[in-house]
Amino acid sequence: MSPFEPISFGRYFLIDKIAVGGMAEVFKAKSFSHGGFEKLLVIKRILQHLTDNQDFVHMFIDEAKISVELQHPNIVQIYDFGQIAQNYFIAMECVEGKDVKGILRKLAERRKLLPMEYAVYIAHEMCKGLDYAHKRTDIQGSPLGIVHRDVSPSNILVSYSGEVKVADFGIAKAQISAFNTKGGVLKGKFEYMSPEQASGQDLDHQSDLFSAGIILHEMLTGRRLFKTESDVKTLERIKNADIQPPCTLNPGIPGRLSDIVMRALSADKAIRFEDARAFQTALLEFMSPATPDHTRENLGHFMIELFSAEIRTEREQLQVGTEAAAEIREHAPEIDLELEWEESPGSGQTMQLQPSRMPLLIALAGFLALGAIVIWATSQRPDPIVETVVMPQTQRAASLHLNISPSVESTVTLNGKVISTGADIQNTELIPDKMYELRVTAPGYLPFTDQYTVAAGERLRVPIRLTPIPAASPKTKTPVKANAAASTGAKNTDPQQPKAAAPGMLNVTVRSGWAEVSIDGIPINTAPLYQHPLTPGRHTVEIIDGPSGRRTTRVVTIVPNETTRLHF
Repeated sequence: MSPFEPISFGRYFLIDKIAVGGMAEVFKAKSFSHGGFEKLLVIKRILQHLTDNQDFVHMFIDEAKISVELQHPNIVQIYDFGQIAQNYFIAMECVEGKDVKGILRKLAERRKLLPMEYAVYIAHEMCKGLDYAHKRTDIQGSPLGIVHRDVSPSNILVSYSGEVKVADFGIAKAQISAFNTKGGVLKGKFEYMSPEQASGQDLDHQSDLFSAGIILHEMLTGRRLFKTESDVKTLERIKNADIQPPCTLNPGIPGRLSDIVMRALSADKAIRFEDARAFQTALLEFMSPATPDHTRENLGHFMIELFSAEIRTEREQLQVGTEAAAEIREHAPEIDLELEWEESPGSGQTMQLQPSRMPLLIALAGFLALGAIVIWATSQRPDPIVETVVMPQTQRAASLHLNISPSVESTVTLNGKVISTGADIQNTELIPDKMYELRVTAPGYLPFTDQYTVAAGERLRVPIRLTPIPAASPKTKTPVKANAAASTGAKNTDPQQPKAAAPGMLNVTVRSGWAEVSIDGIPINTAPLYQHPLTPGRHTVEIIDGPSGRRTTRVVTIVPNETTRLHF
């Protein structure tokens, strides 16, 4: 395919074609203004042969009317709408990144799954945008009744910095829509419809939640949930809600998360989440103690590593396109507006066009007199001593929040110094980037120890579950028969023999996005590392940071049937 040649489009310059659909084509564009100001944006315009189709035009106008009402960080923003050369267009925010469909396709090529932490975060941010759209009201406070109707992986954008945005309200339903879908017509991508949408019923906001549940299921399992060889069979599967829980397809998914997904995918709307806020809250509780801000940063590093080659190509194309657009603008004829308003010499006007300078002269004289008085008054006082104080540059303090369970009186030490006692402890006097040795002790429980390094301004939340000290088993006389069995190598079937403790799980994430991980001196895998089973007790975790090569070591205590999270 030949490269796109930048062209002017009204006051915009189209520098690259992104996509062409059945109704519109989408371009990367640049706008220029005074003082070297430039802005990168996206132009979406109706295909030329559809400009006379009133249905398409009304749908396009509806998209602009709905989208311009939505101003939210998790929704693609609309800047402009209009008509240039008989072509309707929408100018919108350019999200430099990939859609979820592209992310899953890229991971499939590498035969990898999207890390669970990022899948949950993307779904969480998607629900934030949907909840805002669903509850948006007009200036009088009346609900707009917006339903997206096309929540699908290609309409969920993830930037290279980890931001998530819902896009394309092209077929959204709302009270302000001028164009209404005809009865019996299905709009949207079939494999991402809700059962009520597949049946042609009237839709409300809960339909979008089912679609969001499909996306989360596919992100966690790497498999298409409802896709079949024909649209008819796909719709039938959706109506029957024939769904396998994600934990049966990916054993690494905890049952708690699998239950959240299946609730979103319930065909019974009474069981399904009542709104996107409830769905979002369930995901946020699952993410804890990780925070969305923390995860967004890690996701950004993950995206940059995953699409490093594409990012280089995109930046090169953007540079070439911008230079070509600037050249087109430089040679474009400029409109001179001043001649039209210039007063001709022989106009015979008697009105004084030049304003009188007398008020200006009076004001200037008064200003000079006031200045002279100030100078005289200052000269009558001794010269003050002026001291220049150089304020030290300080970093924002880091903080540590410990939630200890069970809720018992505990003693917490950092680097050997007691900082507090109790079960819910906060400390905001940590020095950024300093290694801290944490130790928590409580009567009747095994000591908990770990190491942490906290960045400037970071609030590190650490849930700690203390392990009771095992009760000493009473000494009993070993039966002679048991000794004989042991001496002959026979299997001991004594029911009182203690069973091995259940393993715990370890998650490892790093600020740079990836690193090599070793546990107890044995190379394991690369971080992010999720749900890695370990025997209960103390383990030494070492990482070699990918970008910098820096080595960091921490000691962690693994608790049976619990997930311990480390962030470097």
